[in-house]
Amino acid sequence: MARTEVIPVEKDESIQGLIKKMRDSLSTRIIIFSDKRVAFLRNEINLRLLKYYSEEESKELVLVVKDRAVRKLARRLGIEVNDKLQPGETAFYQNHLPIELEDLATEAVPAGEEEPMPVFSPASGGRLAVALVFTFFSLVAAAYFLLRPKIDIIIHPTTKEHIFSAQGTVGIGFGEREVLKGVMPIKTIEKEDELAVSISTTGRKRVGYTAAKGTVIFINSGTNQIIVPKGTVVSTKGGVSFATTKPVVVPRKQTRYEMGVPTGETYGQVEVEVEALEKGTIGNVDKQTITRIEGHLANTLHVVNSRSFTTGEDRLVPVVEEEDIRRAEDEAKRQLALRAEAEVRGMVEEGYILLPELTQTEVGMVRPEQPVGTESSSVGVKLSYKIRTALLSKNHLYKWLEHNLQQTLPAGFLPVTNEIACREIKSKGDLNQAEFSVVAMAKVRGKIDRQKVFQAIAGKPLPQAKEALATFPEVGLVEFSTNHGLERIPRKLYQVRLITPSEK
Repeated sequence: MARTEVIPVEKDESIQGLIKKMRDSLSTRIIIFSDKRVAFLRNEINLRLLKYYSEEESKELVLVVKDRAVRKLARRLGIEVNDKLQPGETAFYQNHLPIELEDLATEAVPAGEEEPMPVFSPASGGRLAVALVFTFFSLVAAAYFLLRPKIDIIIHPTTKEHIFSAQGTVGIGFGEREVLKGVMPIKTIEKEDELAVSISTTGRKRVGYTAAKGTVIFINSGTNQIIVPKGTVVSTKGGVSFATTKPVVVPRKQTRYEMGVPTGETYGQVEVEVEALEKGTIGNVDKQTITRIEGHLANTLHVVNSRSFTTGEDRLVPVVEEEDIRRAEDEAKRQLALRAEAEVRGMVEEGYILLPELTQTEVGMVRPEQPVGTESSSVGVKLSYKIRTALLSKNHLYKWLEHNLQQTLPAGFLPVTNEIACREIKSKGDLNQAEFSVVAMAKVRGKIDRQKVFQAIAGKPLPQAKEALATFPEVGLVEFSTNHGLERIPRKLYQVRLITPSEK
């Protein structure tokens, strides 16, 4: 059975004192026992130090504590945790030779009975003396090595971000065999769609707004009255036409007589309103310019406007011009460039990285929705297009970056994990073949060379030793721990213990 020693955690205990008790113990199985909450055991570094020293001394470490946080942290670090002390395990600490726990459970001798005194033969007595002498010298040797001045140097390696860059080639026709050389295949995806754009027109033209109105006089030189229907058209010599707004009757001519003798004639006349057939200022005509009658009435009647027409009005209306359609096409192409960038990002599949510089956009037919000359305040166009872009496999990229990371690591450093962050990726070329560059970051940690460290500080005063270690880029925080008041680093390697806390 393994020799066990239970070390209770005292009220004013520290991690240094607990480690010293464990190292001083000669037992091969150490139980750290506490039935109360212990603050310094909640520190992961302290538990790692306990584990490190137990492994350094080839001792089995067991925690029997009530603090759930300590139990959870210890289990995560691989330290054995028990709920309670087992039968025969009692909370005591001894700084002498351990005894078997089985020896603590010896049977009691009944009262009144005496154990018989052992009888030793001369031969057994000689062997006992030899054993005692050997044990004595073993204890002296052990005390010599244990009590000699020793120092613990706790070195926390430097942890930093290592930024590196790499260049490679991508293309549609490449395979996977040369990924580590930076030659990688790409996957292409396509999308076809149509974009509609509408803009305001800038063209203007003058159009008729209200029709000109006025009156004309129909003159009848015949002997019969004549009916002029509504809508009868009269016009100027220049072709500006008007229509009557109501029907009228033009009386016949009258002959004047004096003493039975005809002395003159009075033609029949009637005034009627007319309205221009075409709206606008075109109907504003001068007086005595409307002189023509359309149709058969022109043979028997005459017409004239005695006053000018002035009520016709024009207005400016927007109209589609050639320049408006050209501007609409340019705006559609500008919006397409913006839309293409957003659309290709939405086309990225899981497990791939977009190479936006290799995106190709093909513009198809542009169709205006209103022809030139259309009266409209806006003009729209529809533009058809096709987008084609490139995707790079993340597996290929990070496999290549891991290879480059090993080649670019600074001396004395190792990666903390396999995680690499791609901070920037740029490409130049086309889908058939393009050059690309990557800027990536990985977390690295200093690798401590114990022999190199000891040679740099052996025999130096503690302040100089710390200064010497500060020149090592892989060395971060340095702590010295000694219980013998040492002011210099011993020159013997066995008197120095270098501790490098492990990291997750």
